Amino acid sequence: MMAVLDNFMASYGNLVNLCLLNTLLAYGVWLALSANMFTLGTGGFMAAGAYCSVFLTMQVGVPFAFAVLAGGVLAAAIALVIGAPVLKLRGDYFMLATFAFTEVVRVIALNWDAVTGGAIGIYGIPRHTETWQLVVLVLIAIYFVFALRRSYFGRSIAAIRQDDVMSQAMGVNVFAQRLSLFIASGFVSGGVGGLAAHMNFFIGPSDFGLIRSVDALAYPILGGVNALLGPLVGAIFTTILPELLRFSSQWREILMGLLILAVVLFLPGGAMSLLRFRPRPRAAKPAGTAVRQGAE
Repeated sequence: MMAVLDNFMASYGNLVNLCLLNTLLAYGVWLALSANMFTLGTGGFMAAGAYCSVFLTMQVGVPFAFAVLAGGVLAAAIALVIGAPVLKLRGDYFMLATFAFTEVVRVIALNWDAVTGGAIGIYGIPRHTETWQLVVLVLIAIYFVFALRRSYFGRSIAAIRQDDVMSQAMGVNVFAQRLSLFIASGFVSGGVGGLAAHMNFFIGPSDFGLIRSVDALAYPILGGVNALLGPLVGAIFTTILPELLRFSSQWREILMGLLILAVVLFLPGGAMSLLRFRPRPRAAKPAGTAVRQGAE
């Protein structure tokens, strides 16, 4: 059994690690989505955490775990600073504001050569991220979301998602709860950025742009925001799908887009809604009908 597992990891280890990493990111984005915050700031938070952790490990000599934690804390602090004004916006304006934040961080990374390496990026990052670490962190994230959903805080967030005006009238501090979730989402995204940096040996400004934020937003939406395992399913599906479509390099992006569009159109509750699908039972015939048919 161990030999089979070793051979599997030797062939698909990088893909497994990427699935686990994207799952962590999906649960971080889920924290924001749970309160109807469609954020495109994930790429900016990841960049802050990645460059912070790499600088601490390569230039200062800080242990890997503390460097990743520091990257998450930095991203959370940034989320606190920008969250106060940004959370006053709604809908498209909030999304545009978080997108602008990601672009600002990307431009800073592109021009701050002394710390980020500029457009060339940073090479030779020591590989510290291991599969068992990602598995443990994913299990912790799932348990945290499970506990959060069952808590009073989670129920108040569910009420905010349904109707924030009514929740405010019932005494729920909507702004404070949204800000706390935005900070928590930034912390997770920053930590994932640090883990990704120490898994890929290289980081550059292009790794943390709009596409990264859109991908991260798609994970929980495709899997199902209302399901506990929805972010996990969406992250794995979106990560593995491009590998399954390698047989058609020209049609790969088109096929991937069509499949995702099909999920959005026909499964608005996400892929996890398939598990809740039940065929509609056929109506039973009245007893008198059967008697009459037998008499005939």
